Amino acid sequence: MPTSEQAGGLRGWVARRRAERARAATARTLYHAVVARARRPGPYATMGIPDTPDGRFEMLGLETALVLRRLRRLGEEGELLGRALLEVMVGDLDRNLREMGVGDLSVGKWVKRMTASVLARAAALDEALARGARAELEALLARAFFPEGPPPQARLDALAAEVEAAAARLETLPATHLLAGRLDLAAPE
Repeated sequence: MPTSEQAGGLRGWVARRRAERARAATARTLYHAVVARARRPGPYATMGIPDTPDGRFEMLGLETALVLRRLRRLGEEGELLGRALLEVMVGDLDRNLREMGVGDLSVGKWVKRMTASVLARAAALDEALARGARAELEALLARAFFPEGPPPQARLDALAAEVEAAAARLETLPATHLLAGRLDLAAPE
């Protein structure tokens, strides 16, 4: 027969497992919303984002970075949901690379590099947005989306303005919505 201390420990473990499962489900819902934003046709059609695997990955990374930036401001629960969101993204990247034919032995290395890229860009994006450094933001976006050379300035201006607007919309999104996996941002197409 378990002691009361053991029973309390077991109840605590069960409660933590339930919370983890609920957070993982919320992260999956949030990830699907992030992917939907990354696949909006507007940025590809009007801002010249390359509609290629690399361009789509960069859009996914950008949208994820914006959501992670907002989640960090929501305290411990936001941090935990952000980690769960990254775990879902990593699983999706793994699955997609395998579907694209990347060999089993190198998938892990690819996923690690891609995740590191998203996190590095997220840090740079956060810094540029926090300082209101439009030139830094444009340089970051140009490197990420147009590695062959800078696009016309009008396209880069439009992309930077959309990123700034999305960050501002995320700031006004109620924490309860985001922590529930709701990413209801009205964005211009």
